Amino acid sequence: MRKIWLLFFLLGGVALAEEPPQTMTRIVARLQSPDIPGESFAAQPKVIYRAGNRYGRSEELPDRERGIHGLTIINEPDSWLINLFTKTGQHLLDTGPTFNCRMPIFIDTDDVKSAEDLKKPLLELEFGWELAYFKGKGAVANEGPVLQGKPTKVYAVTAGNWQLFLFTSGEPERPVAVARDRGKTREVIWYGAYEELPFDPKLFTKPEGVKVEEAKP
Repeated sequence: MRKIWLLFFLLGGVALAEEPPQTMTRIVARLQSPDIPGESFAAQPKVIYRAGNRYGRSEELPDRERGIHGLTIINEPDSWLINLFTKTGQHLLDTGPTFNCRMPIFIDTDDVKSAEDLKKPLLELEFGWELAYFKGKGAVANEGPVLQGKPTKVYAVTAGNWQLFLFTSGEPERPVAVARDRGKTREVIWYGAYEELPFDPKLFTKPEGVKVEEAKP
């Protein structure tokens, strides 16, 4: 599952240059899937930061069994894949000509072979832009169930052969969960936190004390 969560950092898109943002979105999210045991590493929460089209960051909990403590940072056109256990990592350079940080919520390695594949409807649903995605496709809020002790609104759209659902709560609305259904398969991303914070450029630079090698093309 680690490869799936990191693929969005490895596939550049196209976007116009932008001014440094004033704020960033901090998200704590965990994946629930029938294929993933609840106590496994893949089901543990991750902390994700997003700031506009340029900046992204993903912090994993330590995976001591595999000796990996993953940290991924993107500051287009640069990105770093780092193992905090070994203080080593790789640097990747997006060759452009223009740059875009993509952060799809649901991404399958078999479905993504190139940046062109990120134009698929399912992969347009991204962390930090959940509500804009559903509203942009004409979804209208309906009364949803009580989730995590909160009354929710629910939005629904179809993307390819998946049915997508966004559950929100509060004012302004914040995601509580986003789910995809296909037949008997349902995967859910649960949000433990979703907040807007002042932009911190230090979060999107290479950490000190890490030995970084250039990734092979």
